[in-house]
Amino acid sequence: MAGLNLSVPGTGSARGPGALIFSLLFILLFAGIGPTWAQPADRVFDRIEAVRADWNAATPPEAGWTPVTLPDLWVKRWPDHEGVVWYRLQWQEPQTVQPVTLTLDSVTMAGAVYVNGTLIAQDRHLVEPLSRSWNRARHWTLAPPILHAGHNELLVRVSGMSVYHGGLGQVVVGAPASVLPQFERAEFTRRTLLQGGVGVTLAAVAVFGMVWLLRRSEHLYGWFALFSLLRVPYGYNYIATETWPYPDTATFQFANLSFLLASTTCFVIFSLHFCQLRLPRLGRASVAVSVLGVAALAMTPTPWLAQVRNAVVISAAALFLIGASLVLWRAWASRRTDAVALAVWLLLPMAVATHDCLVYLRVISTNTYYFPAVSSFMLLGMALVLALHLVGGIRLVEQFNVQLHERVKAATARLAEALRSQHEAELERTRLNERMSLVRDLHDGLGMTLSGHIHALRGRDGEVDSRTLSTLRDINNDLRLLIEGASMDDTDRLAERLAPLRHRSTRLLEAAGITCRWQLVGIEHSRLDARRSLDLLRLLQEALTNVLRHSHASEVTVRLEAVHGQLSVSVADNGRGFEVQAPCAGRALPVGLGLGSMRARAQRLGGTLAIDAGAQGTTLALQLSLEPAPSSSV
Repeated sequence: MAGLNLSVPGTGSARGPGALIFSLLFILLFAGIGPTWAQPADRVFDRIEAVRADWNAATPPEAGWTPVTLPDLWVKRWPDHEGVVWYRLQWQEPQTVQPVTLTLDSVTMAGAVYVNGTLIAQDRHLVEPLSRSWNRARHWTLAPPILHAGHNELLVRVSGMSVYHGGLGQVVVGAPASVLPQFERAEFTRRTLLQGGVGVTLAAVAVFGMVWLLRRSEHLYGWFALFSLLRVPYGYNYIATETWPYPDTATFQFANLSFLLASTTCFVIFSLHFCQLRLPRLGRASVAVSVLGVAALAMTPTPWLAQVRNAVVISAAALFLIGASLVLWRAWASRRTDAVALAVWLLLPMAVATHDCLVYLRVISTNTYYFPAVSSFMLLGMALVLALHLVGGIRLVEQFNVQLHERVKAATARLAEALRSQHEAELERTRLNERMSLVRDLHDGLGMTLSGHIHALRGRDGEVDSRTLSTLRDINNDLRLLIEGASMDDTDRLAERLAPLRHRSTRLLEAAGITCRWQLVGIEHSRLDARRSLDLLRLLQEALTNVLRHSHASEVTVRLEAVHGQLSVSVADNGRGFEVQAPCAGRALPVGLGLGSMRARAQRLGGTLAIDAGAQGTTLALQLSLEPAPSSSV
């Protein structure tokens, strides 16, 4: 709501109880703002009188003067008077005349000022369309020859209508040093602040109107922009000096009240959207009140227009208080930061709106209206809260976008991993099929050929070199290991891959009189891929072959232990050992005996190989991770 004083003159020196109630709030929030016409003046008027005249009276009548006190509203004295009222004020100046300042709080609606018969100021229009001086404080400096020693007389011609509270505000004559500060404070409150408020309102309309145009679904910003837009022509009421663009005072007041009702209705609907309340009946009722109020103003005859205007002002105040109360309730119920902030901003305007409504209805004996100034701060606060609300929404969108981006990124990574896994599976399946085909060819072809030749050579004792037969047997064993390892590509369980080598090597060693013990600890669920499994099996095969051929041992122990993702492999025999001749991986290793091949396989496995050879036997130890190691060249 943008102020309740529609066309009432500034007539207040007497402070009512409402001013006392709200004085502390204004001291805290608006220190230095507001007129101070209640301060005592240097001059005391000997007599203040008023007399009625018609619209065309150029001079006051001789008779009919009535004593009055200022501020004055002639509607109480002459309820039906429409036209001109002359006010005559008389005072005394000392013999030594010093310049003084004359200030008028307000004239409703237009007037002319004479001092000792000399015209010193006159509004542009003294008949319809009347100039609008009801919210203007003015001052003049008086000095000889206009100012006289002894008796002085001030005449003020006021053109107005009873329905619009015609009258004259407070008049002060005194030393400039004491009177001018009063005028400056009044000018700042009634003009400067309100002009700045119109600028703030237009800025809010532009910003939030653009937000709504860009985001039509955000009805909250649209209603706030409309509420602010309707306040502009209503706020113009407080700074206008003429009726333009309206043809006369009645049309100006009709439009003014219509915009007031429309803006408060928009404020109620804005509050409903801000509080996220679904109360369609309240919204429709607010619109109905506005429509009925405008219709009543348009159709009511002039004698009853004052009562209708009062009802419209009360209705507008009630709509504003209802909308603000919704925000207060929402802030209390939800504890939302933006709702609490807006509720705090609305507390003072609610109190001031109630105060000004009572002033307008003459319940409180003062004519100082605070809401026009406070409403500008209210609008600024509402704009800030909505800006925070908008920023919060943008942040939520940004967070959602970040989360969505992360989810899309994660989903893309999962899809890429799935495609990669599928591709690898297809490649592995292809390789497996090719390998199985090769295994079958080797088994059915070269394997059968080797087995047949070995069997045939065994029956020809003394005719075949034992070394040749041993070589063929080694080739056959290596071929078996290759076939067995390749045929298990459908599993990567280490225990299952060890089973064929364990069975065959144990049989060969025991046939040679060497006891072979296998100790498998914690490897039931250990896994190695096909490539690493084949390297490990061939390393073990080479180690056991060396025991069989060169150790002269009577027993050998093979131990595999998996602990915390690490695999420890050892092959220990009680043979005669050998002489260490060459370093390897920080430890001394012998040359020959297939150790170069074992060293290469240990490196491919990503492990460390160590050999301890002595009089009590030989121990080969291998440490490797069960996790795949990066491939490295040998």
